[in-house]
Amino acid sequence: MIFVTRKNAGTGIKERSFFKSMKKKFVLPLAALGLMVALAGCQDGGTNTSAASGSGTPTSGSVAASSSKMEQIKISSPENAKTMVIGTTLQLTADKDGVTGFKDGTFTIEVTRPAPTAKIDWKDADHYSVDGSYTRNNRGPGDTPVYSKSQADGGECIGYQGIGDKETLTFTSTAAVAAELTSSMGSNNSVNLADVWKIKLNGTELNLAGKRYESDDSSGNYTFQEVSFGDANLIQGDNVLEIEYLVDDSPYLDNFYVYAKAATTITSKPAAPKQKIALPEGADKLTVAIGATANINCTETGVKYTSSNTDVATVDENTGAVTGVAKGTATITISKDGMLPNRVTVTVTNPSEVIIEAESESTLVEYTDGATVPSYKTSSSGGAYVRILPTGTTLTYTFTAANAGNYNLTMTGRNFSRDHEITDLSQDAEIKINNVAVDLSGKAWAYATSNQSLDLGTVTLAASNTLTFKVIGAEVVDSNFMLDSFIFTPAAA
Repeated sequence: MIFVTRKNAGTGIKERSFFKSMKKKFVLPLAALGLMVALAGCQDGGTNTSAASGSGTPTSGSVAASSSKMEQIKISSPENAKTMVIGTTLQLTADKDGVTGFKDGTFTIEVTRPAPTAKIDWKDADHYSVDGSYTRNNRGPGDTPVYSKSQADGGECIGYQGIGDKETLTFTSTAAVAAELTSSMGSNNSVNLADVWKIKLNGTELNLAGKRYESDDSSGNYTFQEVSFGDANLIQGDNVLEIEYLVDDSPYLDNFYVYAKAATTITSKPAAPKQKIALPEGADKLTVAIGATANINCTETGVKYTSSNTDVATVDENTGAVTGVAKGTATITISKDGMLPNRVTVTVTNPSEVIIEAESESTLVEYTDGATVPSYKTSSSGGAYVRILPTGTTLTYTFTAANAGNYNLTMTGRNFSRDHEITDLSQDAEIKINNVAVDLSGKAWAYATSNQSLDLGTVTLAASNTLTFKVIGAEVVDSNFMLDSFIFTPAAA
């Protein structure tokens, strides 16, 4: 509400006009004799019968000190700007120039929030995750929701919560007072808060209807904006704010703010640090055959076990017994309320399959000058590749097979060079099984940024076997050719 008071030059009677504005930023024309304008910060569309106070929603998140002092402002240019705080009053007076009377012009007032009573980092909250993880689509911070984001205050916020996850923030108030609760948040997407969260203060649900975050960038370069959760009544002592997540994709949270409407002191009570569920050394990896069962070695009681891929491995949620379903890998998460989770990587193998890691014999291979062929450690089936093989080098592997017979042979590895793609492997390498050559004609080894598999056809294995890989061409010598493993899978009868 804006009201204008001026004295009628003819009658001498003071006249008052009222203007209701749906904007939070007021632009006032000043062209009348003796014009005096008094404004009080008030909510959009609200009414205010006194020039001394006001309340409501600011037009920006900027911070200014609250004061009841009347500030006299002279209009000295066609356009000027001042900022006022909710609950304060500014008085504007036209300035006579001595020649043409009173000057025309505009004056812009922006209503802002006062300084918050308290600013609390969401990292102080107790974090609860249904599945013990803050990761989606191979992205996320991991065990806790603390996430690095340059736009956030201090470069960190919290995020990657999912359906059913909760953030519980505890803070004390020295008095029972009414307050507005807000939070700074950021996201690629604009959202209605009621669609993504259920928020309670001391067990009472807050009304989020109409509360909305508007994103200013959908590519990740958005700004963190302060959004109101609404008004609530704080109690004297401990107050508990709980956010329950209704969706898997919601804004990141940065800081929580309290704007008390009466005198009080707000102090955060950070949640106690959580210990991680302990596993003995080496127990974070487990190998189990298809159809077999193995137990996870965890001594912590009351934990829950979940599998990331039940098509590969299932787990009893109470006992931790893992059963292999199909060849591949799965992650078993071990979680417990009040503790950080731990994880076990499960590798499910085919018991009839024979796998030979290329680096298993690499230390026996030497250059002509006596130097050992290096292995390049990276992500692969066994943790390393063999590469930089001179022409004439032969890798020799001896192994056994549980059952003699026909097997499908697959070679895995990478070719990390666009300029050295192999179109016919028979021109660059020779592979023999028990001195019988494997037909490599037309086998291509194309450029790839990840591990690839090359089907080399069907071979025959005995109980004891020898595999040789001999370099006969220049392309295999190239440092971007990386040999990972040889896999023998029983052929269908």
